[in-house]
Amino acid sequence: MKAIINTTASSLEWRDPVPAEPRYELWAGEDLLATLVFESPCRTLARVETTEGRWTLQQSGFLRPSLHLREEDSDLDLAVFHPALLGHGHLQFTNGVTFHWRHEGLGAAVWSFRGDGGEVLITLKLEPDTETGPGPHRIQAEVEVTPAGHFSPRVPLLAALGWYLILLHQQERELAAAPIEQVF
Repeated sequence: MKAIINTTASSLEWRDPVPAEPRYELWAGEDLLATLVFESPCRTLARVETTEGRWTLQQSGFLRPSLHLREEDSDLDLAVFHPALLGHGHLQFTNGVTFHWRHEGLGAAVWSFRGDGGEVLITLKLEPDTETGPGPHRIQAEVEVTPAGHFSPRVPLLAALGWYLILLHQQERELAAAPIEQVF
């Protein structure tokens, strides 16, 4: 694996190498940068690995949901993501550093993490699904790390968390579009 900040590729991409498996990989050309693997069928727990470390993403709560980011094999939160309306939210680390998650328009499949000053650090753009028919479809996203993001040591986590949030968003859309007999 290669560190995100050491890549010179202009474009990064989240891919699902095997659509039927809940495993995703972040690539820069021929270089693997990160993996995200769902540990539970309902996608409430995921494991992330980069050269910078290994973490878990764990959902909790129903009426006031949150997402807990922890170092692997730790019960202590490193950060907590709090979702808000319209695909927005904020990620607050225990040391007080906060990043803001934004859906960049109602029709666009583009999201970003921004710093407290509003500067965009990383953008994720969901690529359109060109497959038709039944069965699992490939899902991919283009990732852009801005010049400001290249200086943030949190970018690997932001890239993984952003992808996780997009996957949850897609799952919610699919459930909402499914006929009632398929949901039950």
